[in-house]
Amino acid sequence: MLSRRGLLSGLATGLAAIGLSTLGASAAHAAKTYTVCKTTDIKIGSGKVFRPSGSSTYVLITQPRKGVWKAFNANCTHENVPVAGAVNNVVVCNQHGARFNAETGARTAGPARRALTAYKVAISGTSVKVTF
Repeated sequence: MLSRRGLLSGLATGLAAIGLSTLGASAAHAAKTYTVCKTTDIKIGSGKVFRPSGSSTYVLITQPRKGVWKAFNANCTHENVPVAGAVNNVVVCNQHGARFNAETGARTAGPARRALTAYKVAISGTSVKVTF
């Protein structure tokens, strides 16, 4: 039986052999934490889209319940256009009307077929920080 370490080692060797050795290293180091907004920027049951300084990614921050913060990639999974934000815990894409749950990111109405991509969110004092 092949161990996990053996499998990963073999994969790294194979990638290096075809010139893709930096691919895994790049992916491992790509995650970064950004300060996105202040907790006071997001009211309970709502959400807003932000573009963190130094990033080209748009992030949707929601507060579905008091003190509960969620972060998602702000692009609709239907045609990769930014969503409008969240009102009454519903995220809406204005282009074609797709809807998502502001707490889970789950698709609740088409034409999108997949959930929004969730990011790790942390609160530090009054700052909302997101890792992606």
